[in-house]
Amino acid sequence: MWTIERSPNSVCAKAHVRYSPNQDWEQWVLVTSDEHIDSPKCEVALLRHHMDQAVDRDAMMVKLGDSVDAMQGKSDRRSSKDDLADQYKRKDYLNALVEGVVEFYRPYKDHIGYLGYGNHETSLIKYYEFDVLALVARDLQLQGSPVVLGGYRGWIKFLFSRESGGRFSINLYQVHGYGGGGPVTKDVIQANRKAVYLPDADIVVSGHTHDRNIFPIEQIRLSASGKEFQTTQYHVKTGGYKNEFLEQDQGFVVEKGMPPKTVGGYWIRFYYSSRTKRVEFQIFETDR
Repeated sequence: MWTIERSPNSVCAKAHVRYSPNQDWEQWVLVTSDEHIDSPKCEVALLRHHMDQAVDRDAMMVKLGDSVDAMQGKSDRRSSKDDLADQYKRKDYLNALVEGVVEFYRPYKDHIGYLGYGNHETSLIKYYEFDVLALVARDLQLQGSPVVLGGYRGWIKFLFSRESGGRFSINLYQVHGYGGGGPVTKDVIQANRKAVYLPDADIVVSGHTHDRNIFPIEQIRLSASGKEFQTTQYHVKTGGYKNEFLEQDQGFVVEKGMPPKTVGGYWIRFYYSSRTKRVEFQIFETDR
């Protein structure tokens, strides 16, 4: 069982998880970004499939920005009604966005724990003074969802405890992302930079470029008692759900020479290790 909280002036959300020190205990987390739910190019069936799996696994869902495409407003120079799912083709387009995303998330509201911002949501705030994600989070909370609203970047501190004693924490740092990712490096350069200034993160997750990969970086640390130990920091890039390449013979990605992108997110599986006597984790790709 898990709960999550975030103080208004904090960049850190705290997820409280009860664990059992046996080999059968596990807690799953589904991490996704760049869903672009309102786009007709969103692979809706696949996204629903992954979220249905999360419900089956009693998982927490963590969404890290660009839940909406949100480019089809009247004043947006990128606007094209052909790039808009039918239910959003309304004169009150922004209201339709909120209603549509809430309706999409409603069956999963008890499992959505964290909503972070992406550049598509922050662009709406900048140009329209309209915070679609805050309204989505508010409506879900009114329906009983535990969801907390994060930022463009922030921390999720997973705090594991049990009644008879034993406490562990695992730190996840999230930032929606920036830049183009690099057609060859796939954002590995940025991962090495983050490893320098994020020494307290066990997992670093970003999206934005719609690439998907895991890049582990080894670090040498020093304990409070002066004992040297080695840790692995995992840098995770989540793919998106907006497939702009398949069945397209023109348009932005084709004209810019962009390659096809991997669709999907990642699972984090927390479990109790009888070997280390603590909570550990594994990271897996979602299926197709």
